[in-house]
Amino acid sequence: MKPQERSPSRHWRPAVLALLLPAAAQAQSEAVETVQITAERRVVTATRVAEDPLDLPFCTYAVGRDEMDAVGARTLEDALRAVPGLQHGTQGNYFTRFETRGLRDTQDVLVLIDGVPLRLLQGNADLTLVAPDLLERIEFIKGPASALYGRNAIGGVVQMFIEPEAEGGSARATLGSFGRRDLGLRQRWDGERGHLSVGAAYSRVDGFQDGTPRDQATASVGGELAMTRDWASSVQLFSSQVNAKRGSIVPLKDGHPMFGIAPEDNYGIPGAHVDGEYLSLAWRNRVRLTPAISFEHLSSMARYDRLFQGGITIVPPPAAVTKGWSETDTQDRGLFHEFTLNAKAELGVTRHALQLGLNLESGWQDQASPSFSGAPTYRGPDYDTPVSNVGSDPRGIRGPVTDSRFDQRVRSLYLQDRIDIGALSLSAGLRHDRFEQTLRRSGTTVQAHQEASRTSPRLGADWRYAASAASENALFANWAEGFRPQAVALNTRSGVVVPALLRPEVTRSLEIGAKGRALDDRWSYQVALFQADKTDGQRSFRTGPDSFIFTNASSRVRGLETLLRARLSAAWSGYAHYTWQDARLRDFPTYDSAGNPGPNYAGNRMRMSARHIAGAGLAWSQGDWQWTGSANHVGRRPLRDNVEHSQILPSYTLLATAVTWQATPRLSVQAGVDNLADVEYIADDFSSQEAGCFGTPRSLFLRLKAQW
Repeated sequence: MKPQERSPSRHWRPAVLALLLPAAAQAQSEAVETVQITAERRVVTATRVAEDPLDLPFCTYAVGRDEMDAVGARTLEDALRAVPGLQHGTQGNYFTRFETRGLRDTQDVLVLIDGVPLRLLQGNADLTLVAPDLLERIEFIKGPASALYGRNAIGGVVQMFIEPEAEGGSARATLGSFGRRDLGLRQRWDGERGHLSVGAAYSRVDGFQDGTPRDQATASVGGELAMTRDWASSVQLFSSQVNAKRGSIVPLKDGHPMFGIAPEDNYGIPGAHVDGEYLSLAWRNRVRLTPAISFEHLSSMARYDRLFQGGITIVPPPAAVTKGWSETDTQDRGLFHEFTLNAKAELGVTRHALQLGLNLESGWQDQASPSFSGAPTYRGPDYDTPVSNVGSDPRGIRGPVTDSRFDQRVRSLYLQDRIDIGALSLSAGLRHDRFEQTLRRSGTTVQAHQEASRTSPRLGADWRYAASAASENALFANWAEGFRPQAVALNTRSGVVVPALLRPEVTRSLEIGAKGRALDDRWSYQVALFQADKTDGQRSFRTGPDSFIFTNASSRVRGLETLLRARLSAAWSGYAHYTWQDARLRDFPTYDSAGNPGPNYAGNRMRMSARHIAGAGLAWSQGDWQWTGSANHVGRRPLRDNVEHSQILPSYTLLATAVTWQATPRLSVQAGVDNLADVEYIADDFSSQEAGCFGTPRSLFLRLKAQW
């Protein structure tokens, strides 16, 4: 196998350039790098094999490094502006997440880094650990993909590619509002038999909320070597460390902050922070057995350590409340092995692309959490002066430590076939997962254990139609089922903690749509209707100050998702997307501390799920100058879904713009501003409280980029 053949996505990069840098292909100044526009593109995440998006029966979205650079992306939210239907939020200066198609938690979407799962044992992909300056491109596949990827891919798959696609290097340095200082370096060297790549990034942000700095250091090293003509072996090391001081959550009334609290105000306990360290090592082999048959192997090890400290919750009066201090030391370890056989064959008038795979996964998680009692209590609007327990430590009186241990093993087999019959293609996949879970907790004799299995099917069809000398189009449809074993549930009833494992979460999805493009890349479109039903999703609610209960709930989301990209002229291009969705609970039973049935919140709109999400972007390029502007709108959302009458958060629209000057062929200077109108909005919630998290106020940045 030749090293040059390892990444069929080399031809994919120009696909996204048609949006933000369309005039680069016709640049009048030789100082600007020429971009070749081509109709040939590839995405690899939908089927694990490089495919033309028009040959896939799924919604696919891709963002490349050039597009991220054009908008000056410093966060994942910046990088994903052009992807329809996403809502973003960061809770307490650490937990970065996105919501798609009514699915609230990032754990509903599988996150991959260069094909390696960014997995924590409970399924929560900690996106805070990802440094945008190291990314080469991002692919987003909507809808359940458990038939191919197993647990946690119930709402889609997002894959972040770090390894540079071409030889050379680049460096970025950014200064910005709220003390932002970012540095990023990427380099790839190619040889006759392989390549080596390295990346390093450091980011420091003081935070818009008082006393909430965040430091992040990330590094990656990877390489591939052609062992023989038909065997290539590669290794990748990824490491990230984040330290973030935590701020307070804002009490809300009628969807607005109370007492005139501003985004910069912080009533949290000083010193509360989160330290997160992640390390993964992956080894991959690709062997071509015959011209039509190949074998792939992937083994990865992941280690995640996190010290979490709370003290951020501020709730509305008249109740006198503590500031919610908590402390948890987590050690998370996981091993992942995958073996895949790929085969292509022609049988009569049909062409087949067959995949057969085996997965072996195991991991454990240890947690140590001290208890705290007698903390000072506060009553708004004065959240700085205690009204009781005045002499106690702000965190309360430290008590004994409770230890818990969670073990999980998963064994999986999957089979997938794509059948081409002229302009019609059929896809079918089936995966069987067998998993075993055990939860133990000190201080209680209760041990939670379950063994279960799930079979996840996926069916799809796509048909090329109305092809001409100028354009090509496709209709597509898919039906899929996904599952996720539940995370650890620790029910607290009248102050007594009892471990429990909930039933596995199951999602069934139906999607139909159309997509197409001009052969000269002047325009492209994608539109889809979808419905997703989730059964036995994990939800929580309070029954009192010392009772916090987890339960299974069901929900349904129906919606429409659209995206249009167009090159308007030699200098102008743009995109627009719109999503409408109706996300509601079908069943949400509750119980009191004694286990007696309480209210059922069936029919409530799902928390933080907006009905209307829209975005638009415009780009201009001429000579050495480029300009981009974007607008992203998120509609009204219910703050909670576990109360009778939820607060409704107002809609908001964020404007962003950036201008770039190509000073020399290898050096560019960029300046930009996000949240141009300085909109004050609530971007994230806190599910058990009438409180939320502010989004980032207006922020400016200046960036230098060098490439060689």
